[in-house]
Amino acid sequence: MVVRWIALLMIMAGTNLHAQEYFEKQYAGVWQRNLNYSKAVAEAMPEAGYDFRPTDEAMSFQEQWLHVADNISMLTSRITGDRKNFYRKEDATGFKKADVMAILDRANAYVLDLIQNASGSQLNEEIEFGGVSMTKENIFYLLRDHQAHHRAQCLVYLRMKGVSAPGYVGW
Repeated sequence: MVVRWIALLMIMAGTNLHAQEYFEKQYAGVWQRNLNYSKAVAEAMPEAGYDFRPTDEAMSFQEQWLHVADNISMLTSRITGDRKNFYRKEDATGFKKADVMAILDRANAYVLDLIQNASGSQLNEEIEFGGVSMTKENIFYLLRDHQAHHRAQCLVYLRMKGVSAPGYVGW
């Protein structure tokens, strides 16, 4: 019986180590592909389409991307304890496409830097978020999921405007 418990504990420890190795060795590349794809989607919309919204209640194409940057600001503060702002909200109504692209670039580069410099102890640190106990590593996955959600909405906007969408990148 003791041998079974020891074997189980070794398997569990190896699984945790494997997950940490995945993050440390591969997640920066995953994030880089994520940000490249987001940039391609944001770039595909002509500037005149940045104010497009399919319904009055929906965010515009531009607002989708600014929301992604805002979410990066909020979620990364859960990792670092410091909330970084990538633009002044009061300036947003005057933004051009290039401004939004630059904000998206800064926000995504910031996350990439955090990924590349995260320590194992920082990644394993437990926090409370949304009423759920999770590690700070989970916040990095949440960042990608959230961006993918809004990028998908932007892909629909592109198609609604008759703009060719970039091909899918998902690895």
